[in-house]
Amino acid sequence: MKIEMTKYVSPLTWIIRIVVGGVFIFSGFAKGIDPYGTLYKVEDYLSVLSLSVWPNLVLVGVFGLCALEFLAGVFLLTGCFRRSSVIIAGGIMAFMLPLTLWIAVSNPVADCGCFGDAFLLSNWATFWKNVGLSVGLIWLWRYNRKIICLITPALQWICIVGSCIFIVTIELFGYMVQPLIDFRPYKIGERIVDSEESFEEGPQYLFVYEKDGIRKKFKETDSLPEENDGWIFVDREEILSEGGKNDKGQDEGKSFRAWSKNGEDDETDEAVVADGNELIVMIPELGAVSPATTWKLNSLYEWSQQNDITMVGIVSGSSLEISTWEDLSMASYPIFTADDTHIKEVVRGNPGIVYLIDGVIQWKMTLNAINIDDFLSPDTSYEAENFSFDNKSILRNCVSVYLIFIGLLITLSLTPQLRNLYINKGRKKKCGSEQDGKGLINDSGD
Repeated sequence: MKIEMTKYVSPLTWIIRIVVGGVFIFSGFAKGIDPYGTLYKVEDYLSVLSLSVWPNLVLVGVFGLCALEFLAGVFLLTGCFRRSSVIIAGGIMAFMLPLTLWIAVSNPVADCGCFGDAFLLSNWATFWKNVGLSVGLIWLWRYNRKIICLITPALQWICIVGSCIFIVTIELFGYMVQPLIDFRPYKIGERIVDSEESFEEGPQYLFVYEKDGIRKKFKETDSLPEENDGWIFVDREEILSEGGKNDKGQDEGKSFRAWSKNGEDDETDEAVVADGNELIVMIPELGAVSPATTWKLNSLYEWSQQNDITMVGIVSGSSLEISTWEDLSMASYPIFTADDTHIKEVVRGNPGIVYLIDGVIQWKMTLNAINIDDFLSPDTSYEAENFSFDNKSILRNCVSVYLIFIGLLITLSLTPQLRNLYINKGRKKKCGSEQDGKGLINDSGD
C-alpha cells in the first residue's frame, strides 16, 4: 500500500505545484498590471476599517504585494527555493485567509479584488479558493522537495532578478501611463457614452438634499427642491439593486454621466461631444492634484485650441474644491463633474487624459506620461492620435522576453541532467553489448 501511495506522490505534487503556482502568478500579474485598481481596492479596505495610512506607504505596499505574489508563483511553478517559496506563499495565505473570511461574512466590499478587474469572484468563492490554496501549500510543505526543481540552485538568483525586473516594469507602466491590459468597459475603440437609446435606459440616480440638518433623497422623476427654500444639494447616489444591477435589471457596465458644477444637471451631451476631436481631462480626486500640473493643463488647452480640438475637464469634488481649483489653475476650459468611481473606471491617473474622435476613445494616459513639449513644438509632425503607446506590442514583447528568459534558465539547468542521462544510457547499452558478445564467444567455444 505504501509503494502504491508513493507512486502517486510525485505526479500529484507536480499537479498541485502547477495549480497553486499558476494561481499565484495570475493573481500577482492581474493586480500588478493595474496598480491603480489595486490601490483603490486597498483604500476601500482601509476606509472600511477606519485606518489612516500614509498614501505613499500604501502605494509601496501595493507594488510589493503584487510582486511578492507573482514571485511566489514563479518559484512554486519552477521549483526555485522549494522550501522557502512554500513559506512565502503560506505567509501570504496566513494573512489572506482570515481577511477573506471576514470579507465573506461581513461583506464590506462587493469584490475582494484578488484578481483585479481581470476576473471577478464572489466573496465566498474567494474564501474557498484561498482554502484550496492553503491545502495545496500544506501538501507542498511536505512533498515539494521530493521532486526536482526546474531551475538549478546556482541559477535561482538570476530568476529572482529577472522576475523582479519583469513584474516591476509591468507595474510601473500601469501606474505611470496606463495598464497594458484594460479590463474595464471603457477600452480603446469604445465609446464613453453609448447610443442615445441605450443611454436613456442607463442608471438612475437619487439626489440628496439637506435642510436644517435633515437629509432627504429625491428621484430624477421627482420635483427637486429649490435652494431658495433652504435646501442644499449634497450628493447623488446611483440606484443599484443586489448583484450590481440598476433598478431596471441591467448590468452596471457603462454608466458614465457628466453633471454641472453644482452636480444637479445632467450635461453629458455637452461634456462628451458626439462629433469632432476632444481631449477630456479627468480628475477623480481634485484635492490631491498638485498645483504644478496647472501649467501643463493650460499648455494642453492652448495646443487644443490651435488644433481645433475641444478640451473639457471632468472632475470629482465639492463646489468649494472646484471653485478653488478654478482660481488656482486659471482654467479657461469648461469644467463638469462626475462620480469619482466612474472617472476611475474610464482612465487611471489623477489627472488622466482621454482623447476622443466622434465620441470614440483613441487613447488615454496619465497627464505625467504626456510630453507637452512635443505637443507645443512647431516642428512636430505628429497628430494627436499618434501620441499613444502601443500597449499590445509592449506587453507582447515583455512577456516574450520573460518567457524566453525563463526557458533559457530551465534549459541550462536541465542540460547536465539530460547529458548524464544520455551518457548513462550509452554506457548501459555498451555494457549489454559486451556481455552479449562474451556470451556468444563462450557458446561457440563450448
